Amino acid sequence: MVYYEYMDVLIATVVGLILGSFASVVIERLGVRGGIVAGRSECPRCQQVLAWYDLIPLASFLWLRGRCRYCAVPIAIRYLCMELGMAFALGSYVFQNGWAGGLTLLEGGIIAGLVMLLFFDLRHQLLPDELTVPTGLLAAVRIGAYGIPEATSAAVGAVVLILFFGLLHTVSSGRWIGFGDVGLGGLLGLVLGWPYVLFVLVFAVWTGVLVGVFLMWLGRATMKTALPFGTFLNAMAVGALIEQDLFQALAEFLHALP
Repeated sequence: MVYYEYMDVLIATVVGLILGSFASVVIERLGVRGGIVAGRSECPRCQQVLAWYDLIPLASFLWLRGRCRYCAVPIAIRYLCMELGMAFALGSYVFQNGWAGGLTLLEGGIIAGLVMLLFFDLRHQLLPDELTVPTGLLAAVRIGAYGIPEATSAAVGAVVLILFFGLLHTVSSGRWIGFGDVGLGGLLGLVLGWPYVLFVLVFAVWTGVLVGVFLMWLGRATMKTALPFGTFLNAMAVGALIEQDLFQALAEFLHALP
């Protein structure tokens, strides 16, 4: 990897930190207040309006040692995780796939949307249309502009997952999965296409099972504990976009098994 390629990765990582900082605010306001309310950020404990130097991604958290400058209450670690998660996702995507102009911007936007949905579901156990729909529009533009994946494959993937999740939602009266998962299924179908979206679904299910078993072993969960399935779906989808060649090879290998 030559110098300018390292610079691409560095730029993508820094952009990820900035987007992650913004996304953490969106997730908190959208989840708690029901909308992206205008106004400056403030400490949720002391309500002190934060200065710009309190909001520098990663640096402010480290400089303040994870505490509010004004009341010394610990800053929720989820803000740092959001910043680092977004930075890692975008930096890893460019590292693995290089810079391809408009395609990178589109896929970067899709990855950012999926990461936001991942953390939103983890935080609120909801998948809001305010995040799913814009990400789906980016996926539609990506298909129309570049044909990746093929439009037919994307349409089949979207329809199959919408019908499957819709059936689960209807049969269980929303107890097994929420209606937001139905919309997420359509989004992932558009992004990954058929049959790759099926393998993401399988990987997400098994990952969720393993995490659930691990949490029960730690005594942090029971058989009745609800896990945010959208978090696992989005994590697998982001991984598939970052490691496209590896994921396709693995999916084709599994498909070829008797």
